[in-house]
Amino acid sequence: MLRTKLLTAATATALLAAPAAFAQEAQPQPAPAPQEQPAAATPAPAATPAPAAAATPAQSSNVIEVLRAKGEFSTLLSALDQAQLTETLASRPAITIFAPTDAAFAALPEADRTRLLDPANAQELRTLLLYHVIVSDVEAGMITGARGGVQTAANKSQVLLDGTGDAIKVDAATVTQADLDASNGSVFVIDQVLNPATSQASMGDEEAMAPAAEAAPAPAPAATETAAPASETVRPSQPGETAPNGQQPATTTTVQSPPVQNPTDGQVDDQEDPANPAPTPTPN
Repeated sequence: MLRTKLLTAATATALLAAPAAFAQEAQPQPAPAPQEQPAAATPAPAATPAPAAAATPAQSSNVIEVLRAKGEFSTLLSALDQAQLTETLASRPAITIFAPTDAAFAALPEADRTRLLDPANAQELRTLLLYHVIVSDVEAGMITGARGGVQTAANKSQVLLDGTGDAIKVDAATVTQADLDASNGSVFVIDQVLNPATSQASMGDEEAMAPAAEAAPAPAPAATETAAPASETVRPSQPGETAPNGQQPATTTTVQSPPVQNPTDGQVDDQEDPANPAPTPTPN
């Protein structure tokens, strides 16, 4: 079976199955109401200052900050802002983004790029971007040597991850840089914009049958015997020859059919047929 089950840990993780989940998380929370301060009381004695706590190491950048630092994802970052996904992806734990570069977005037909970035098509853009997200912290080693469909955050669509070749493939896109670590997941740089409408995960086992069918040689056509053309001879008509109308024609055409080869020509019977014996020569 070609549908190798990849990332079994990811299948056990709660998936972002619908864009509404992102929208709900992205809603700003109302500010808490101010509380009444108690009346001033007798000042308490000053507390002894506690010793300074040891400085904690700075946290590494989240996936959005990693994209900004790379400097080649301005179109993707702008699209995430327009789809209101930036804050959610920055704060969501354990996610992986397959990030198309600016060059990948520039390779799209201009009409498609304009349509996606039109605010009127925000839902289409949102679904497209969520197709680039897996709710699991994926490493290249989990894909290498394996192949199969993996759930994305785009309405339960699956993307095909293929690590069986020289480079990791995500549907038809190629991973040009893997394992960009972030505090809440990882980033894989890809050279094409993915599209859930052309997901290769839905091909399943039929994908393997197609190359085999293409490689199989077509059967040779059966040999057919071509009969020799009939020959025609045109000569002046002879006295006494008449046409169907009773008149003597000026010429007469003779058609000679080609000889038909008998398949038994040249064969000699080993035994005489009792029903058709050969004639006995009569002595002179």
